[in-house]
Amino acid sequence: MHWTDKLPDDVKNRLGNCRSRRSDIEMLVNVKWAVMVEEGKREQGFTKEDALVSVLDLLDSNGQFVDLTRAEYDGLKRE
Repeated sequence: MHWTDKLPDDVKNRLGNCRSRRSDIEMLVNVKWAVMVEEGKREQGFTKEDALVSVLDLLDSNGQFVDLTRAEYDGLKRE
């Protein structure tokens, strides 16, 4: 199972069509982090910030650059 399979259908469809909304980022990060925790990544030293960076990289590779403020970034990486 891929982590995106755990996303709500609307969020997953937008992601797959390179049309994610800024409002989708929190859901993307939370689901990505939950799967990372299930896979034992936390015990390997990964943090929620790693999930955030991964999601931002994915969006960027989809041509969707998101310029977060420091407060937004800090809020999204908070567990």
